[in-house]
Amino acid sequence: QGLTGDEEPLAREFSDSRRRLQRLMPDAKETLARLKSTYKIGLLTNGAPDLQREKIATSGLGSFFDAVAVSGEHLIGKPNPEIFHILLNELQVEPKNSVMVGNSLARDILGAQAAGISRTVWIQVPGSEEFAEVTPDHTILGLHELPPFLLRLTNP
Repeated sequence: QGLTGDEEPLAREFSDSRRRLQRLMPDAKETLARLKSTYKIGLLTNGAPDLQREKIATSGLGSFFDAVAVSGEHLIGKPNPEIFHILLNELQVEPKNSVMVGNSLARDILGAQAAGISRTVWIQVPGSEEFAEVTPDHTILGLHELPPFLLRLTNP
């Protein structure tokens, strides 16, 4: 069912606001650039394919990812372990050799653990903390903490 004439301006305003208010996490580009030469990097995101693909394109981060899985393209999403396996297959990486980094305990961390991913890292975004019956292997407060953590994992 399409939008009525009264709903179209509201939908347009929502779409425009979403684009205007989109913000990157602090240190996103710097962290991805630093990790890109050493690791395969995948992006797993829930949502409608057109919206998610647009967000990736406008973020300027697309070139950092070796593979991207958008839930709407596969009709399954996080925390379903199958979507994690789809991304890992695209990356050609085994779950036991991977690390999931995400800001949602219920979707990212729980799903990664169910998929058998060896390590989970929760980005605890101040002001948007979430509580779920799951414990990540590690918690960071910002992306700048990720490279030293990964270095310690590979060089104990």
